[in-house]
Amino acid sequence: MPALLELQRAFANALQHENERGVWAHVADDGFSAPERLRIYRNTCRATLTETLRLSYPAVERLVGREFFDAAAAAFVARHPARSGYLNEYGGEFAAFLAAFAPASRLAYLPDVARFEWALSVAANAPDAPVLEPGVLLAVPAADHAQLRFAAHPSVSSLTLAHRGDEIADAVLASDDAAMAQIDLAPGALCLIVHRGPQGVQTERVSARAYDFVSRLIRGEPLARVIAAAPEQAATLLAEQLAKGRLTEWRVGQ
Repeated sequence: MPALLELQRAFANALQHENERGVWAHVADDGFSAPERLRIYRNTCRATLTETLRLSYPAVERLVGREFFDAAAAAFVARHPARSGYLNEYGGEFAAFLAAFAPASRLAYLPDVARFEWALSVAANAPDAPVLEPGVLLAVPAADHAQLRFAAHPSVSSLTLAHRGDEIADAVLASDDAAMAQIDLAPGALCLIVHRGPQGVQTERVSARAYDFVSRLIRGEPLARVIAAAPEQAATLLAEQLAKGRLTEWRVGQ
């Protein structure tokens, strides 16, 4: 009898590969053979992961249609099995997958729509966390200001897109053909900050300098280095991140 961990791994492999026989001898034969039982589990697992992707990427599905989406999802699921039972964390690699998925190569903007939708999903499903109150920083000695580091709220994402993925997703989900027709589909870099605030999930387009500032800030870099990214705007940008509830903690040094 194999160890439990070995049995679990064999079962996981059998859910991915139909010809994996390592677990067959340990599956009860009660009306259905081991391959038949495993096929039921396998189909259920694949269908569940496909539906998970559908919920996270509704705009992508509308852009390509259900049949195309299901085919792409099947290929993705085969390469990216779930690593946890918490399905809100599944599918973060889908945008990168679409960027390399040959059948979608003509839709150059599709991966950016997926990146935007994943940021929305992260923001919507992130755990709650206490928001840093600006007044707390008044107690920090001036000598320590340069070494201040901040932690971002779990819902915050910063992303750069080569296409207007946010506009495309919004127009498609609103079924707004007029808005879709006005979107410039040519490449054009833009920077976004996405987070969940008191009014729900919010997105904001920012300049490249502001993006550099916010990205450094939420990565926890020392405040002196963050300020160097946009010295003229530093005070305003820091105040905005605090006011919008994008920061949760601070510390000095490492």
